Amino acid sequence: MVQTIVAPLTASVTLHDAGPEPYTLVELAGEADVTGSETLHALLAAETRKKPGLLVIDMSALRFMDSAALQAILRAHLVLGKNGGRLALVSPHDTVARVLQMTEVDRLVPVYASVNEALSRQH
Repeated sequence: MVQTIVAPLTASVTLHDAGPEPYTLVELAGEADVTGSETLHALLAAETRKKPGLLVIDMSALRFMDSAALQAILRAHLVLGKNGGRLALVSPHDTVARVLQMTEVDRLVPVYASVNEALSRQH
């Protein structure tokens, strides 16, 4: 018998307002599948309504992401762009990085190795 363990999506949000460029950091962990995508969408919608100059999503602890999660990320990217902000994805786990590459989302939304790298890149 094979047992599949699904790790629910968890997220934390931290506002970093010190330094040269204030930014909001969203840290995701677990799996952003159909059961967690509504949570992700609601979280990103709430954060984009605040119109941050930079919204960074740390994906280092995210182990899986489906098309619904990709839609939430793309929606956030579009909303931020319309408001003069930008979205950066950082440290995606190998499986998540593969999804970003296969869907070419990594060509639309910048992906960085670290938060510091995302902060150093001005767009």
